[in-house]
Amino acid sequence: MKFAKSILTSFCDYPGSIATVVFTVGCNFRCPYCYNQDLVLERVETVSDQEALQEIFRRKITSSIVITGGEPTIHRDLPIFIRHLKKKGYSLKLDTNGSNPQMVDELLKEELLDYVALDIKSSPENFQTISGLDESTAKEIFRRILDTLDLLNNSSVRFEIRTTFVPGLINETDLKEIKKIIGNKPWYIQRFKPYKTLSSLTNYALEEKKLRRLVDELGAELR
Repeated sequence: MKFAKSILTSFCDYPGSIATVVFTVGCNFRCPYCYNQDLVLERVETVSDQEALQEIFRRKITSSIVITGGEPTIHRDLPIFIRHLKKKGYSLKLDTNGSNPQMVDELLKEELLDYVALDIKSSPENFQTISGLDESTAKEIFRRILDTLDLLNNSSVRFEIRTTFVPGLINETDLKEIKKIIGNKPWYIQRFKPYKTLSSLTNYALEEKKLRRLVDELGAELR
């Protein structure tokens, strides 16, 4: 596996806990609004899984780990990496785009995860635009995301849904469709960060008051 050399300490990425955050390199999506373009395009200094583990073990401030990306589940060795951490007693949170339900299923069955953040980036109708994938791939990937959601719904692991609201790319109809899909599961609508994006975006202005109204109407929380 390849991890970004930067390993962070976070007070907000793992609910209720200080966490060490590690970033896997590479992603199977090309979301135009992504602000982790250097991770997605593999333009960061990397370390091996063993080097990442050594740095995690060196830090004594927390026993909570967040694995994010990029997209962690594109790496076949991810379960091996997590097993090393679980043997040391760490709590694990996985951030994922949901495109690899087979791996999520494996991790859940082995009880290797304690928390999952699942990105549902758009409605099915708009998913191709949001994910940057071709039409047939986007349709197949969205089905896989729904499979991942089903796995989480049928597990005892805590999880949340995340959607980044990007004005001009996502609209109220998309959010309402997502709400129908996820029901009353914990849902965080995230503010768009308009810098260092994968594609150049200009139409992203949205009044904070309007965004808060949308979030309240949908029973979500704003980040």
